[in-house]
Amino acid sequence: MLMSARTIRMVAVFALGAVTTAHAAEPAPAEPDARPKLMIVPPTTFGDPKPAQERRVFKAAQDQLSASSAFELVSDRDKVPDKADPKKNAPKPSLSSKRIDAADAVRQEGINLQAEGKHGEALYKLRDAVALYEKAYLELVNYSNLADAYMRAGVCAHYAGQGAGEATRWFELGIAIEPTLVIDRRKQDKALLELFDGLHAKMDSAPKFAIEVDVPGGANVEVYVDGVRVAAAPFRAQNLIPGTHYAQIRGEGLVPWGSIVRLGKKDAKVSAKITEVKKEEKKVEAPLTLDALADCARVGAFTMPLCKLPAAKLGKQTGASFFWFGLLRFDRFNRPSVVPFLMDLASGGTVQLKAVELAVDFGDLNRKMTEHEAEVSAAVAQFPRARSLSKTPGAYSGK
Repeated sequence: MLMSARTIRMVAVFALGAVTTAHAAEPAPAEPDARPKLMIVPPTTFGDPKPAQERRVFKAAQDQLSASSAFELVSDRDKVPDKADPKKNAPKPSLSSKRIDAADAVRQEGINLQAEGKHGEALYKLRDAVALYEKAYLELVNYSNLADAYMRAGVCAHYAGQGAGEATRWFELGIAIEPTLVIDRRKQDKALLELFDGLHAKMDSAPKFAIEVDVPGGANVEVYVDGVRVAAAPFRAQNLIPGTHYAQIRGEGLVPWGSIVRLGKKDAKVSAKITEVKKEEKKVEAPLTLDALADCARVGAFTMPLCKLPAAKLGKQTGASFFWFGLLRFDRFNRPSVVPFLMDLASGGTVQLKAVELAVDFGDLNRKMTEHEAEVSAAVAQFPRARSLSKTPGAYSGK
């Protein structure tokens, strides 16, 4: 059957799409470091201790099990690298900083409503923003935002029919902390502009006063009044318009301090309180070693906290997922064998593996441990939970 050129192109595109889809469905190759980690606990001997033989078994287990492709050996000297987590390591924001962020957001909502001509709704938003700024004044840096909120609240109060007195109250608060405060004169009615300009001229011509902040001697601090830094001691802010003002102390390692000053017909003086931030001492736990599992290996208490708790901590410290324990035993004919155990840290269970029977002179130790590696690899790949021990294994009682 003959196909047109258009049909041939469609078949080719379909085939290409099928190949692409099949390729995309292939599983991603496993990362080379994704193998589970296994730690070998030095073996112990049932009966009379034979340190030299225990060391031989430990060395053979290390040498032969290290060849496994199913897992990676780690030691108690390894440590899981710290992962940089900006969110975790970043300092927690204070209540004041949260309030300032909230105030900025609410103020912007008020500005948007004001632009839409919804002055009544905007006034409520601006009131909320002002309240948040005032509560957070100890850590407030940009007082221009507070002054702007005051000014806009006055404008919205005027257009919302709140009266000249309410608009004046808001304007006075703003001009007091920022004498250069201006109003957006575009599309404003004559009455509002006359109210603002007349009030501004009156406050500018009124007598000015000062606020002095008394700081304990030797304190390395910065002093601010209404967000403006006071240069040097004696810390005295001059030419202030009567009204509400905010004094602050800032310094590294210091608890934020501030005072709300109602400046009237005379100068004011406030005494700062300097308090250092209490440094929390972080408890640094010494890293565990395999000694923490020595008793577990000696008595076989795999089902008890004696074994599970230090194993879990050591696993978390090193990244190990499994622990290998070996019990060196001798029968009545003095023939040695190693009874191995594998602990899965994910489940906390331990299973007993097939005993490794050895020659009296340990001459076949390396070969037998090489054969044992296959059983360990299989148990790591699919841990036989159904065989998990529920009590101390009989091998520790001579059975």
